[in-house]
Amino acid sequence: MIHTNMIKGMFLFFLGFGLLNSSYAYAVDLNGVSMGPPIVDKTVKPGESFEQEFNVQNRTDGTVELEAYIQDFRVENNQWDKVEDTDSSWSPMTWATVINAPEKLNSGEQGKISVKFDVPKNAEKGEHVTYFNVKFIPVVAGQKGEMTATISVASEIRSLVYVKVSDAAGNLNLIRAWLVNKAGTGFWHVSKPVFTISVVNTGNVHLEVRGNIDITDVSRNQGTKLNVPMFNVLPGKEKEIEIPWNEAPLIGYFKGKIQLTYDGENFDEREFSFVVGPLPTLAGTVIIFLAVILAVILYIRKLQKQLKDAETTAKQ
Repeated sequence: MIHTNMIKGMFLFFLGFGLLNSSYAYAVDLNGVSMGPPIVDKTVKPGESFEQEFNVQNRTDGTVELEAYIQDFRVENNQWDKVEDTDSSWSPMTWATVINAPEKLNSGEQGKISVKFDVPKNAEKGEHVTYFNVKFIPVVAGQKGEMTATISVASEIRSLVYVKVSDAAGNLNLIRAWLVNKAGTGFWHVSKPVFTISVVNTGNVHLEVRGNIDITDVSRNQGTKLNVPMFNVLPGKEKEIEIPWNEAPLIGYFKGKIQLTYDGENFDEREFSFVVGPLPTLAGTVIIFLAVILAVILYIRKLQKQLKDAETTAKQ
């Protein structure tokens, strides 16, 4: 799940100057366009709906066109990444509908944008986050009969929206728990190795699992890090993903460690070792091994014959 304080802190840091320069209390200002409130925090029960109103003002000298939309996101490595693979049980983006929004605002004009959130009955308990985004584009007005080379650059203002979903009685009893069934790979690989991760969600809220794979090439004393992309595991479900190592050397002995987490605080680590060797190398190794065994057998037989001959000579 998302760390509320971290996201709010990052959001206010990046937009801090806009908050200070805004002519409205609790509004964000960017390039002369203001919007508020910057943060919305609602608590609802499954199956309930609510409407949220956002105030927008154009303080530029010209007209701006507006485009409003909702987008789920996650913060990874101090970057805001859009969530593409959503589920209606936990995605506020799928619950939201922009029901009223002005298409444009003239200089000094104000407007209101209304967004309705319909929380489904099967909505997952817990805190869900999305952002309300307004893209505004300055309208370039040229003189009649004249050509203009001016390019309009779009800017965007965001407001964070937190939707806390309780149970039917209004309680928030959240249990986050998991079981990592598998994290590693087989020992011998005749081709590129593939790492398998299997996680079971034993709690009552969905988990967003992510992590990394550290690989050490023992013979070359080199290290490699692979990213485990974030994947969702719904309550009571098991999910398995595979991560190939496409840049693996053709041959070598390696030690690996997979580190997984669902909240940045609770971690599961698994260590393992594996060998990579193409089929010709493997076949050659088998042939050499058999040849050594055969040589040992022949040598033992030769010694036995020599001992027998020596005994025969001694008796004579």
